[in-house]
Amino acid sequence: MRCDDIRDQFDELWEGEATAEVRQHLTQCAACAGYYRDLRLVRSGLRMLKREEAPEPSVGFAERLLRQLGELSRSPSVADFCERVGRRFVYATLVLTLLVLLALALPSTGPVRGLGAADIQISAQEASLAYSDPIGEAGVQESSDAAPVDAPVPAITNEVK
Repeated sequence: MRCDDIRDQFDELWEGEATAEVRQHLTQCAACAGYYRDLRLVRSGLRMLKREEAPEPSVGFAERLLRQLGELSRSPSVADFCERVGRRFVYATLVLTLLVLLALALPSTGPVRGLGAADIQISAQEASLAYSDPIGEAGVQESSDAAPVDAPVPAITNEVK
């Protein structure tokens, strides 16, 4: 049998004796044997408490108890603390969410953000200068068979035609 099934049978055997099947399992399983020993100790302790008489309350016990309960109701409780912390957490989450939404909603250019690389437009003349040969090697022909390079390089712009 499984240990869980055996432990369920312990609860059914509150006052009775264990069956042969349970006793056999207890001899084989040390964990269940320890559980059964602890359960018997708890049961014997509860029986001893049952035999003892409950103490009588002292004079003025009810008044002292009511006064202490009244003082507890006026002091800040754990629930108030948790409520304050919860509110602060909700407010902080709200602020962070709004900041993320603003970051996503703002355009990529404008007074808040600077110009991006895609937003910079180069004129055709500047683009031809950007692709010019700074050393001047393109004008030097190595052989007489090569055609002269007179055609300008097409300008690259972001302009829509």
